[in-house]
Amino acid sequence: MNQSYWQKTTRKKREKKVTEDILTDIVIIGGGLSGVALAYYLKDSQYRVIVVEKDEIGAHTSGHTTAKITTLHSLLYQEITNHYDIHQAYLYYQSNQKALEDIQYIIKKENIDCDFQKNTSYIYTDDPQYVKDINEQKHIFHQLRVPFVEARNHLASLGLENQAIFHPLKYLFALMKVCQESGVEFYEHSQVTHIERKDNSFLLKVNNHTIECQYLIHATRYPFIYKGMYFMKMFQQREFVDYKDIPDSQDSYLCIDTPISQRPVGNGMLKIDREAKDWYAQDTIPLRGIPYIGKLNKYDNEFVIYGFQKWGMTLSHVAGRLIADLILEQDNPYEELYSCHYFSMSSAKQYTQHMVKNIKRGYWDQRFTTKTIDDLDKKEGAVVKVNGHLKAIYKDINGEIHTMSPYCPHLKCLITFDKKSQTWLCPCHQSVYDAYGKLLQGPSLYSLEKKDN
Repeated sequence: MNQSYWQKTTRKKREKKVTEDILTDIVIIGGGLSGVALAYYLKDSQYRVIVVEKDEIGAHTSGHTTAKITTLHSLLYQEITNHYDIHQAYLYYQSNQKALEDIQYIIKKENIDCDFQKNTSYIYTDDPQYVKDINEQKHIFHQLRVPFVEARNHLASLGLENQAIFHPLKYLFALMKVCQESGVEFYEHSQVTHIERKDNSFLLKVNNHTIECQYLIHATRYPFIYKGMYFMKMFQQREFVDYKDIPDSQDSYLCIDTPISQRPVGNGMLKIDREAKDWYAQDTIPLRGIPYIGKLNKYDNEFVIYGFQKWGMTLSHVAGRLIADLILEQDNPYEELYSCHYFSMSSAKQYTQHMVKNIKRGYWDQRFTTKTIDDLDKKEGAVVKVNGHLKAIYKDINGEIHTMSPYCPHLKCLITFDKKSQTWLCPCHQSVYDAYGKLLQGPSLYSLEKKDN
């Protein structure tokens, strides 16, 4: 599990990894679409730009997305209006509309073949108690003077025309090639494990070598750094996706009251729901409701790009252009909207119960497990007590026992096992490990420690 349709239908050449000390101007940590888009916006500047990725370019969020290019981000306009004001919702819409236009312009300018296709994107409900939410969003779009359409086959719906779908990895790899032709360097299998400040520079430890730079951008889905306490300001969600080779509609649909959505792709469709089994994606939800895109410190040359929720295709280009403008000291009308230096308690309250439940599960509940090794079926894992000590146990298909530390190296939460995806998951901050303890996705930087049986 977890090789997506996009990964099965495209290939790229391997990139080099860091094998020596490097002196450069700008380092972008993260080889997803936001990091590559930022590199694109900086490629013609006077700066030397490098991108470092701990695994392979596009291997994580950008390779597992459902790839809708849209300004219709579920009910987010309603939430922004309620927790902030209508002006912030207007800025959010305009920034994403500009990003959508940027993507279309880049595809045409660079002659990128990425299966780009315009369509209509809908949100909908068939549950009477959620009709008011659709109507409230319609009212907000009236105020913003955003034209919308409706789908007749649902109780209530709202759609935006001239949205789009594409093949995200074909686009990302082509964009990377354009950047390389302009001198941008990409490094794979080059995990940043330590960062320190020296005078006006940053020193990064990568593959036992040092990269020194003047500007540093964190373009990872979720922070591995502790500065800014962003791991307390966001949480991750997992959604499951299936590819179906039966075409259903040329438009994209998202249900606002159930975790169900779909979009066309090639001669088939992608379907997102709890029962899907082809692959899973991780999304980061910012508690304040708006992504963090900007300076980590108002007077520093360190920047962050976090919290796209489920809308990374357009927001990656919002982020890329905004950070590039900040570095190049150009005005950007959306700098204040995405600034990292404010928080909304009213927005955070809606997630409080979810956060408390995850923290309780990770630090408390599993300490009282009564499961034993004998309780485990083949291809099942659990935290169990062995001679009074907690251990993470996985029983493979042959019945062989594999023993690991049950503590996530990030902040020592107790992990849980997801049988469907055959992965260990940290409930506190959602680091992901394979069944044998190998790190798949952070914020953790390390795999689970192996233990004796």
